[in-house]
Amino acid sequence: MASYLTVAARAAIICLAVGLVTGLHLSIALTNHTTVALNLLLVVLAVATVWRLPEAIVASLVAAACFNYFFLPPVGKWTIADPENWIALFTFLVVSIVASQLSERARRQAREALEHQKETARLAELAQRAELVRQSEEFKSTLLDALAHELKTPLTSLKASVSALRAGASQPSSQGELQAIIEEETDRLTRLVSEILHMARIEAGKVRLNRSPCPAGELVSKTLEDSRRLMNGRTVEVRIAPSLPPVSADADLVETALHNLLDNAVKYSAPGTPIEIRAEATDAEVRFSVLDRGPGLAEGELSRVFEPYYRARTADDSAAGLGMGLAIAREIVVAHGGRIWAESTAGNGTSFSFTLPRAGQP
Repeated sequence: MASYLTVAARAAIICLAVGLVTGLHLSIALTNHTTVALNLLLVVLAVATVWRLPEAIVASLVAAACFNYFFLPPVGKWTIADPENWIALFTFLVVSIVASQLSERARRQAREALEHQKETARLAELAQRAELVRQSEEFKSTLLDALAHELKTPLTSLKASVSALRAGASQPSSQGELQAIIEEETDRLTRLVSEILHMARIEAGKVRLNRSPCPAGELVSKTLEDSRRLMNGRTVEVRIAPSLPPVSADADLVETALHNLLDNAVKYSAPGTPIEIRAEATDAEVRFSVLDRGPGLAEGELSRVFEPYYRARTADDSAAGLGMGLAIAREIVVAHGGRIWAESTAGNGTSFSFTLPRAGQP
């Protein structure tokens, strides 16, 4: 029933549109055959554009009937006296139908092109999702391999040391060395688990700060004390500006960030080369910097090194780690409202710097 109403409504609109054009020409006595035919043809094309070919054919027939009855002599009759007018009417009808067909074809092609474009976009999206899934699976495999390697090394050392102690080390010095290895590898495992937990909290958006005024010098000295085994006897040059104001920070988290920067400097610089730590005040902040004498970073890596799980191209298998340390440091600094960045010159080492707001600053 609804379809019949739609057909009837469209037919009524077509008749109304043709009637309006016809009435307009009659009211202003504009009866030039060419002008009338063109205006009626516009109505037919409009119908073909809005609807489909059947409606356009109906519009062509109604327009041809009005053209014949009101404008072709004898006016007011359905008969046509002049053979030329038969040709004119037939030409009008043919042009109307052909134009309607062309309009319908153009609209169909446009619809098909749009559908093809949508299908292409859908296929591209599916391909992108498939690639993301593949990369995700590849990343998980790489991460698990790295995690297994990181856990295996200290666990092997711990097992060997414990086995030696149980067998009974002959010399007290040997016992001391084994105990030192156990303590060192236990610390290493603790740091690894801590990094994983920090990264999980960061990715879940659950970083919580316990701020308090913290002297900058104490943050540096506490980090160095906790990292003494990490340094492997390296010289650490500490340059702290006098009269540094305290910073508003979560001390434990900032020490974690500093430790990760120190760990990175140790991993990517030659054994025995010194490492430098600086702390200095700016207008509303305190800037901390860790500098190494390693091979440096390429220009394109200066921002990527802070991405989770990214490892610089200079890294090799001897440089342990999962690529989380710098990402954790960045998130800690950003959570404090500070900035972190890297500067490097090939062959001349890399410096990592970050800022923290002074205590009392909004």
